[in-house]
Amino acid sequence: MRNKLNIKITRESQELKIIRGIPGSGKSTLSKSLVFGGIIHSTDSIIEATGDYRDFFEKMRESNDWLPLNRAHSLNLKNSVKSMKDGISPVIIDNTNLTASVCKSYVVSALEMGFDEKNIEICDIGLGGLDAKTLFERNTHGVPLEKIESMIQSYKSAGKLTVAKILAAKDQYKKSDISFSCVSLNTQSRTTLLETIGWKIPAGWKIIADHMTINLGSLKDKTLLGKEITLTVKRIGISDMALAVEVEGFESKNNIPHITIAINPNGGKPVLSNDITKWEDVKHFIVKGIIREVKHKIIIQ
Repeated sequence: MRNKLNIKITRESQELKIIRGIPGSGKSTLSKSLVFGGIIHSTDSIIEATGDYRDFFEKMRESNDWLPLNRAHSLNLKNSVKSMKDGISPVIIDNTNLTASVCKSYVVSALEMGFDEKNIEICDIGLGGLDAKTLFERNTHGVPLEKIESMIQSYKSAGKLTVAKILAAKDQYKKSDISFSCVSLNTQSRTTLLETIGWKIPAGWKIIADHMTINLGSLKDKTLLGKEITLTVKRIGISDMALAVEVEGFESKNNIPHITIAINPNGGKPVLSNDITKWEDVKHFIVKGIIREVKHKIIIQ
């Protein structure tokens, strides 16, 4: 079976729960009641670990620099992804999660790892049956009343959230946040590749051997995400800086579609595989992988 991203479901019972609600509504209490043997990830907890919560926001307001908050959200996502990869269940996201866009990175990350969308639950506590003034008085982080009122408006405007609605929402990542799109090799294919031509790797070189680049940035055709691709290895090439194999089976913006196998630790970079001019034929063999997008901050394997 495959999920909504057309990725094979390999984590049939693992759960992701996204808590949704206004500060003061009882989100944290709800999270604790659902966690059982799982884990709760909260951006607020990351902020609190840096020192005084209210001072954190006051400094950002004074400087009009909100980058620290963006970093905290990014770290919370990174930590959540790690928990999902480690097989922890349920993974609970205890943020306000008012709009579909802010939930999207968590949902996509889970689906890309092989979650079943049926096990991704939006736990919507909303306003908890309370009005803005009561929520202001109840929230433990001193969120101002005017901010509470603004959040309520955003919550109501977004309406009920579903996995389908979240996937259709605008991606919070800017285009520049997606480094490249690729065919990401599965574990068996990477092993086959290294067992077959690994003896060609110069001693001390850094091994990569994990993907064929399709293009820089995001895919134009998002329906390709998660599609399994078979590549045929045809030739091997080497320079002073990089070792690569030429492949065919899917289009690439590179002049020679290739998988970088290893790079010279003294100045070598994967991009230098494009400068290889010395190629030799090898006995053809196949490798397989899944089409993915790789983000600067978080790589979903």
